[in-house]
Amino acid sequence: MAPVKLPRDVEEEILSRLPPLSLVRSRAVCQRWNSLLNDKSFLNKHLSRVRPQFIFLTESKAYSINIHLPTGGTDPTVEVHEVPSDFPYQAIDLTHTTITSCDGFLFRHFWKQGVAFWNPWLRQVRWIEYVEKSFHFCGMGYDSNVPEKRYKILGYLNCLRNVSDTYQVSYKRVAVYECASRALNILDAPFKNWPTVDPLSLNGNLYWVTSDPDTHECFVRSFDFSSETFKTFCLLPCQKNHPLDQLVLAIYKGDGFSLVKQCYVTGEISVWVTKENIDEEEVVWTNLMTLPTSNLPKLINKLCGISYFIFDNTLIMCCGDEETGAACIYIVREDVCKKIQIGFEIVRFSHCVYLPNFMSVPS
Repeated sequence: MAPVKLPRDVEEEILSRLPPLSLVRSRAVCQRWNSLLNDKSFLNKHLSRVRPQFIFLTESKAYSINIHLPTGGTDPTVEVHEVPSDFPYQAIDLTHTTITSCDGFLFRHFWKQGVAFWNPWLRQVRWIEYVEKSFHFCGMGYDSNVPEKRYKILGYLNCLRNVSDTYQVSYKRVAVYECASRALNILDAPFKNWPTVDPLSLNGNLYWVTSDPDTHECFVRSFDFSSETFKTFCLLPCQKNHPLDQLVLAIYKGDGFSLVKQCYVTGEISVWVTKENIDEEEVVWTNLMTLPTSNLPKLINKLCGISYFIFDNTLIMCCGDEETGAACIYIVREDVCKKIQIGFEIVRFSHCVYLPNFMSVPS
């Protein structure tokens, strides 16, 4: 019996629903399927259906971590796959490298070397080498005021100032590194504006939670790569009731924010989200859910940081175990919390949330 040939639109609809790893493997089936990964409309359709994943780095390897949330009372599961990570440099250890996402791409920073511009699904890496090796990475963004995106890196330089003929003091200078031109621009900005946590990249700018040292009021601060200036972006929907309460910001539905607040005393978790489109003039937050009986660890002093996303009213978080420090995935919905330890006997790792896609790394 001859095989049934599906209509082209039905075939593409099915392929657009495949998970990223399966879609990559399907490229070998035929030339037409392979060409779909160069079709912008197909890629956008696939991207609209993709669930966020975690990208997870150990000392020597990189992994994607996909979370399955089945219905019908079945327990959620975690799927771990090694992804290609052929970088021109190897980190001395994970204190000298970080991973972050920006504009659909991954960026891995190597201290005193440069940044790898990376799409693991296409096995593409572009290396951006620092001209000034003392440049310290903070986050990625781009100038949104020009037709073609110009990717930039916010960072700082350690400098020395002569106090006398025999004595010098160190200080930090804020700087922006433009990737295409390899130009380093020193900014006239006080270092007190510097993020104390890893910032998020959204729509070309960086965002992070901070507080006023005098009033202790918490708010979102930003760095605008188009004007190369620091700004106060918006107030948070809730404040700390205890100095050790934790406020963790994340991206929500592609172009909004989510905020997780953990009460240090009770462990209660409240989750807030913004409207999908961030409006600098008015940011509106809504309380998405409150988790009164959570088995999440204390989120304070996490050596390897915290990354999370919200999907289908479920909080999915990656961080270290409270007692051992081992990497774990926590899946929290209503009053149920499932903890899954990732199968690596390590306590030093780097990670971030990433939306898998098939966009080519710019040359």
